[in-house]
Amino acid sequence: MRLSLTPLLVLLAALVSAQTGSFTTTQSMQNETRATAALLEKLHISKKEMSSIDMNSVVKTYCENLDGAKMYFTAEEVDEFVTRYGKTLDLYLQRGNLTPAFEIYTLFKKKVDQRTVSNLAALDRPIDLTQPGTFPVERKKANWPENAEAADALWGRRLRLDMLSELLGEDRTGAKAKAPKDHSLPEITPTKTAEAVERLKKRYSKSRSYLNYDQHEVEEIFLNSYASQYDPHSTFFSQQSLEEFEIAMRNSLVGIGATLSDEDGLCVVKDILPGGPLDLSGQVKSGDKIIAVGQGEKGEMEDIVGMRLSKAIGRIRGKQNTTVRLLVDMAAGGRKVVALKRDQIKLVSQMASAKAFEVPNGNGTIMLGVIDLPAFYGKNPDGSGSSPSADIEQLIGKLKKLGIKALIMDLRKNGGGLLTEAVDISGLFIPKGSVLQVRDSQGRSEDYRDEDEKVAWDGPLIVLTSKLSASASEIFAGAMHDHRRAIIVGDVTTHGKGSVQNIIELSRFDRNLKSAVKVTIQKWYAPSGSSIQLKGVPADIVVPSVYSVMPVAEADLDRPLPWDSVTPTMTKPDEGDWLKAKLTDGLIASLAAGSARRQSELPEFLTLNRTIDWTKNRQGRKDVSLSLEQRRTERKDDLEFRDQIRRELSDYAKKEYKISDVKLNAALEQEKKDGPDSINKSKKANRMRDPLEDEDWPEYDIQLHEAVRIATDWSNVLASGQAGGVATKAPAAVAK
Repeated sequence: MRLSLTPLLVLLAALVSAQTGSFTTTQSMQNETRATAALLEKLHISKKEMSSIDMNSVVKTYCENLDGAKMYFTAEEVDEFVTRYGKTLDLYLQRGNLTPAFEIYTLFKKKVDQRTVSNLAALDRPIDLTQPGTFPVERKKANWPENAEAADALWGRRLRLDMLSELLGEDRTGAKAKAPKDHSLPEITPTKTAEAVERLKKRYSKSRSYLNYDQHEVEEIFLNSYASQYDPHSTFFSQQSLEEFEIAMRNSLVGIGATLSDEDGLCVVKDILPGGPLDLSGQVKSGDKIIAVGQGEKGEMEDIVGMRLSKAIGRIRGKQNTTVRLLVDMAAGGRKVVALKRDQIKLVSQMASAKAFEVPNGNGTIMLGVIDLPAFYGKNPDGSGSSPSADIEQLIGKLKKLGIKALIMDLRKNGGGLLTEAVDISGLFIPKGSVLQVRDSQGRSEDYRDEDEKVAWDGPLIVLTSKLSASASEIFAGAMHDHRRAIIVGDVTTHGKGSVQNIIELSRFDRNLKSAVKVTIQKWYAPSGSSIQLKGVPADIVVPSVYSVMPVAEADLDRPLPWDSVTPTMTKPDEGDWLKAKLTDGLIASLAAGSARRQSELPEFLTLNRTIDWTKNRQGRKDVSLSLEQRRTERKDDLEFRDQIRRELSDYAKKEYKISDVKLNAALEQEKKDGPDSINKSKKANRMRDPLEDEDWPEYDIQLHEAVRIATDWSNVLASGQAGGVATKAPAAVAK
């Protein structure tokens, strides 16, 4: 595909040289802007022309993307931007002229500087925390303050909010905090108040550096404000953002092998990845601070103190086998320069993994397998590494050797990834057939099929999902549902992302460009012809999670694509002799009845329901109190509730099934180097946490255990030959 730009636009773009402050619309930016607009108009599934895009909305979206909490701009200023640029913004985009973006950002930066100065001055004066009042929990959905006076009043309340959060050890909304070991609330003393003030001063001072974007970052924010008018998933990638995206898809990166965080403007080493350059050097420990970075053996050391973390990480990463030098401020005292060779680091902890559950069943036990797939990752461009389909096939082989009777695919926190891998993984469970159908903006359809007759697992299969299961996860779940190959267990429905994006690297049009545009080019449909968009994949058996009451679905995003349907590519599932675990409506209904009974009787579901209600209550909060006494009371209630849930989960964990880890060969190889528990520690550190969880949360998974019980019931049906139903009595050990 070649980018088509009219000679007139090229001529106009060449004549434009916009200068705003220190920011200039360079030739490469002009090309990127024009290419982004042209690609969206030409390739997007909606077939929207630029003339149909509401440019006033683009301006407002850009202001929101700069000022997400709507604390700096006023409504008067935003209205002025809309008046000034709304009618002509399409011409700026066609010419690749970023003057509007730079001018709006210049005022934003000025507002941030002014507000920081006034906030620091306000912190030198006493703040009365005894007065009643509230602050909105979700400022993004609120309006900008009408004028400067309203903004001052809003910031006055924000200062009280931040002071309370500091004094009570909460996050900004007061929704989550780690309980002290003795569960006591902190005493508010003059010393603690003074310390809180100093922390806030540091935070507000850092805001200037956090919001001090370079011109390429401003360009990216602006172009994404335009791209998001098409749908939530169309995006402009700067060079750095493209690299980050590719890392996530490859499941590997080239760097030093560390998790870094920002603490008071300092780049702090939080975790060291086993087997990485930093780990092998043995010279740096968790808690050490990187204060300067040098490139090569003799490159000048660049100070990174106060630098935004993303930029600091960009200085540390680089090409494989190149040298980076770190000036490290050691937590134990002293400083030293550490020279490292960058190397490729395999993120083994984020690959597929498995467990074997040994469940009491009558007079004996039954073995069940669970495969956790956190993402549909892919191989590296050079062909190295592994794919999830190959990894899952390997894990299934190991589980089969252990004699499992049923398999659970856990996709609850899998946000998607590569479409091709979703097709290949589906092929592990069906001999042949349609997996999904995609249709583009021209109405052209393509049927993605599995043509490999090999089946890795033909027994009972459960797909465990949640509202977070998205995109490629829904492709797999939808195919398994329509093929009557698996029972879907989890939240009422999945995320609901039924669109396909293509990443178009702009170097195809200009070899000097290192950026890309991700465009939604197709919508995809399950074999039944139903779009997954907005509706998701429904659960056959509902076992809710806390995410069921959180606004994390496709329908909660701005401007999602609509639902529709197409002609089915499969009218009847293949239920030949190859399949050992055929599904019937009666079987599903019977298994669902057994699960419903357990959910009404087992005490762990009372715990789960209280947790869901707690989360729903927090999600429903519109405002948070600015009264110290009320907040102390709420804080005490939250700590007591969290402690109670922790105790209950700990009690359930004492009755845990016998569980064995089943590991990929790559994980076993890494453990030979780094110790037997290195992968599990990394998985625990990196896993997505529920809103209530602390870092030391008990390892007891209520939804997973119910899926195991359902799988046990299904296996019992097969063993008894009662294909139409199952007794609703739980295994004896389960009901304890």
